[in-house]
Amino acid sequence: MGIVLENAILADIDPPRVEFGSLRIDGGRIVERGKSVSRELGDEVVDCAGAVVLPGLVNGHAHLYSALATGMPPPPRAPGEFREILELVWWRLDQALDAESIEMSARIGALDALRCGTTTLSDHHASPNCIGGSLDLIEEALAEVGLRGVLCYETTDRHGPDGREAGLEENRRYLEKHYGRPGNRFAGLVGAHASFTLEDETLGQLAGLAADFGTGVHMHVAEDLCDEEDCQARHQQFLIDRLVNARLLMPESVFAHCTHLDPEAIARVSQAGLTVAHNPRSNMNNAVGYPLVASFRCPVMLGTDGIGSDMFTEAKCAWFKSRDERAGVTPNGVLGMLAHSARRASAALDITLGKLEPDAAADIVITDYRPSTPLTSHNLAGHFIFAMGANHVASVIVNGEWKLRERVVAACDEPTVRRCAGDVAQVLWSRMEAIRTD
Repeated sequence: MGIVLENAILADIDPPRVEFGSLRIDGGRIVERGKSVSRELGDEVVDCAGAVVLPGLVNGHAHLYSALATGMPPPPRAPGEFREILELVWWRLDQALDAESIEMSARIGALDALRCGTTTLSDHHASPNCIGGSLDLIEEALAEVGLRGVLCYETTDRHGPDGREAGLEENRRYLEKHYGRPGNRFAGLVGAHASFTLEDETLGQLAGLAADFGTGVHMHVAEDLCDEEDCQARHQQFLIDRLVNARLLMPESVFAHCTHLDPEAIARVSQAGLTVAHNPRSNMNNAVGYPLVASFRCPVMLGTDGIGSDMFTEAKCAWFKSRDERAGVTPNGVLGMLAHSARRASAALDITLGKLEPDAAADIVITDYRPSTPLTSHNLAGHFIFAMGANHVASVIVNGEWKLRERVVAACDEPTVRRCAGDVAQVLWSRMEAIRTD
């Protein structure tokens, strides 16, 4: 039995295209698009009544482990520079995570994403005291809510050789789990924290692991100036040279932030053809600066770096911050970042995301946004940035199945999950407060 969506404003993002019409969904894919589509016996027919229908959105750089951080106790002292933010806040949180809180964080993060019309997350996970099997816990939580995921574990040397080896092994184990078994729901990348917490030997192991599985390395690059300064102080070379020498500049890689790359480094990253993940709200929250996103000639996608998965809000912030910086980004350039998020996830999952076209994944967001002014292919970006928002998400289909129906989660008992999350968060925060930072 299929699903037919009729009387909809079909709004593609990649490339921007708007037309009034219908979709027919069957077997997890879009099978027909047009002004009218065929119906088969048993099809469910939904009248969208002139509302906008979008492809499911993709978060190109997420940290689901932060989903239980809202309202957490303040750090023991006010952090100053970026490394103190990590040491006093996020590195205490990730050390406090156990199996229960990892899974609950992912479940709450997935529910929040679903309600924002985000159907795929590229997650970058860290839980140094619970590494083995952690990616399976995240996958199970995402699967329960009904989302897709591209997952990796954040390998680092900050917990010594045992921690490094455990991180590498978790990446290898998860890649092996999905290698050669395309299910279009989950896939892996090789995860790494950042150059300033990684030794040369570890960088080589990360590159080797990526080569073994024909995939890329998902890591933080030049998020703060400390990444470059550490590289020059400890390794007597520029950050970009270190990453090149480690064989990490490959088309399959994802470099998050790239806030403090100079024009020469930007040119080398662009030449490599990898994907940069821009995270404007996180950059503002951590006061690390603004990357020269308009200067990159490689794909630049949009992520949140752990501040939820509301890609409507992230797109707005990407636009407003670019205006504030006089950065030369266009509204269609912001939509293009969302398109690149979908393209990168599509490559990992071996399925077409981000498009409302035959044979694309039936990951579809049905809004209640009925524009009061003309909506065309030329001004879609204006409507997306200045008018549309997560508050307009009414229903979501993933892989051809209803996951959110008239704002009610279909896959799980959301109220019960959220009540349980409060208890898990309280225990997590207690463990976090007990972790010393001196």
